[in-house]
Amino acid sequence: MDIGKSFTYMFEDKDWIAKIAIGGLITLIPIVGTLIVLGYVLRVVRNVHDDVTPLLPEWNDIGDMLVKGFMAFLGLLIWSLPVIILACCTGAIIAALGSAGRDSDNMSSLIGLVGTCMYCLMFVVALAISLFVYAPLTKFALNNQIATFWDFGGAWKFIQANPSNYLIAFLLALVANFIAGFGIILCFIGVIFTSFWAMLVMGHLFGQVARTNLPPTDSSALPPAPPLDEPPSMMQGPMDPAPLA
Repeated sequence: MDIGKSFTYMFEDKDWIAKIAIGGLITLIPIVGTLIVLGYVLRVVRNVHDDVTPLLPEWNDIGDMLVKGFMAFLGLLIWSLPVIILACCTGAIIAALGSAGRDSDNMSSLIGLVGTCMYCLMFVVALAISLFVYAPLTKFALNNQIATFWDFGGAWKFIQANPSNYLIAFLLALVANFIAGFGIILCFIGVIFTSFWAMLVMGHLFGQVARTNLPPTDSSALPPAPPLDEPPSMMQGPMDPAPLA
């Protein structure tokens, strides 16, 4: 993996200022902006995988980005269901215990203990999901099939194909998001651009992982198919006359 390039490739584009500025401003649009940016990053993943130049796509098909981003959001929502269910169960349990013993100090301690345990469980589950969800998200960027998100076996095989690179990409994506947080120093405005930059870093990292794990999606990048064996000709020469008895 070319780790350094993942953090700097976007600055090699001659229009990088305009493209990052547009991406940062679009993130300010509630909900819809997030979906568009997600669709844009999915294009980055595919461009890196297919070795397309320039790697940063043009902002010329926002409708398609919105659709792809919305489909990816639905897929990510499926993966988030365990955390959502745990959060609902935690709230219900705490509410039930609270109504059962409002004036009991022991019950207050029990509520605190149960709440702490449930929140720790949610943290572990959320961390595991955040680690594994990049696999179906990366595959979706290449095949545009929403069924990819519930192909859990395929996601696991994708990770197993190169677990070290996958883990490195995951950890570096966290580092990029941590660095992006310093954008808040620039009057709170810079963070919208640094956050978009962090997403571009993530897209390049997992595009590299996909390039080593999956074949190119561009048929022109595939080796030529071997020539088919020429079928025997139906035009045979004159047959030798059968020997006379």
